Amino acid sequence: MSWVVLAYEKFGDAFESEVQLPDSFDEDVVKSLVGDYPNLRGDSFPVVGESLDRLQREYSIEIDSERFDYFIEFRM
Repeated sequence: MSWVVLAYEKFGDAFESEVQLPDSFDEDVVKSLVGDYPNLRGDSFPVVGESLDRLQREYSIEIDSERFDYFIEFRM
């Protein structure tokens, strides 16, 4: 069970990549990035703006927001 970041093409919606996040990435981190939702482990949430910058800076994830849309979701 882990959190992942998914990247999809902005134009065409084709799946591009999946990055597994470290075990230290928990619901509190997710809430700080996407907000507090009742079903964090059941839905996929878009990540934008400063939250994308934070993912890149703190988790060394390569981000290209001109080409891709990013989402966080929980995988069992």
